Amino acid sequence: MVGLDRPGVLEQWWDMAKAKNFRQFQKILQRLQLPMFTIMYADREGHIMHLFNGLVPVHQQGDFAYWQASIIPGDTSKTLWTKIHPYQDLPKVIDPPSGWLQNANDPPWTTTFPSPIKADNYPSYMAPRGPMSLRAQRSAKMLAADNSISFQEMIAYKHSTQMELAERILDDLIAAAKQQQDPLVRHAVNVLANWDRKADANSRGAVLFSFWVNNIDIDKVFATPWNENSPYTTPKGLADPKNAVKALVDAAKKVEKAYGKLDIAWGDVFRLRSRNVDLPANGGEGDKGIFRVVNFAPTNDGRFQAVAGDSYVAAIEFSQPVKALALTSYGNATQPHSRHIGDQLQFFMRQQLRSVWRTRQEIIAHLEERQLL
Repeated sequence: MVGLDRPGVLEQWWDMAKAKNFRQFQKILQRLQLPMFTIMYADREGHIMHLFNGLVPVHQQGDFAYWQASIIPGDTSKTLWTKIHPYQDLPKVIDPPSGWLQNANDPPWTTTFPSPIKADNYPSYMAPRGPMSLRAQRSAKMLAADNSISFQEMIAYKHSTQMELAERILDDLIAAAKQQQDPLVRHAVNVLANWDRKADANSRGAVLFSFWVNNIDIDKVFATPWNENSPYTTPKGLADPKNAVKALVDAAKKVEKAYGKLDIAWGDVFRLRSRNVDLPANGGEGDKGIFRVVNFAPTNDGRFQAVAGDSYVAAIEFSQPVKALALTSYGNATQPHSRHIGDQLQFFMRQQLRSVWRTRQEIIAHLEERQLL
């Protein structure tokens, strides 16, 4: 088990928070007390960094897939590891020419474009080569398309519910379905053609598209697979239009039976619920290429309830004074009689963040209860 000989995880996190500049921060990272987790850094001097952080054993053989496939016996000289890679060996990007970094739980090679680090220069077991997830592609596309992002624009991008998956295959699906004379299919085509390709609460067509996605094999649906030379424009196209239309017919029947109409709004089906709070949701699964991730589970009334995804969100600008907004999406109270249960879901529904009270004066002004221990 990597890291059992290196105590001090909380100590390193604490010292990272206390660092006064980039030099101090990097020195703390070199202790390698955190066994995993990508680290992103930014400061008011304009320095940014992405570190593929972790305790990576030095192996004599095998690529990433080999070491992930199964339990590898460590009883031979070729498989027994005795050392880990030092900080200097880990993939990292510091102050790239692009001016931006992103990570959506993906490998380090796609954190910015053009990428200043190449996978060929690192051991093949360090990290997988791809594919780049659609959510990460959505993230990179938003950043690459805007040369100057304001504080409010950043918050708007964070809440983007655009479905990158729809951008890649919806036009092909509509074109294939238009060849059919079935009235249900024709109606489905009209709904999808008028859809804004988002998962906002009032988006009509997102439910039908989501049900269609559940009827297909997402790993086999694309005509053109992901290519690391075209990292955020692939995969794309429909590999099997005929079966895709069949899946659409099935999805349309299910949606119409369950909700009475094909163009039902996303928020009428996907809900934010907590005790006595029941609100229309926005956002969806990352595998659909949505940056604002919310995972849902079915409920007894035929709807879907948010159960995971965006939880704690913070937006910070290193201005004078510092701007800071945040949200604990589902609230920070679970006591049965607290009036704060689910009280932040209203912000979540409106795609807003709340103010962060950082000074003593702000905290005293909003003090609700004082306890002396």
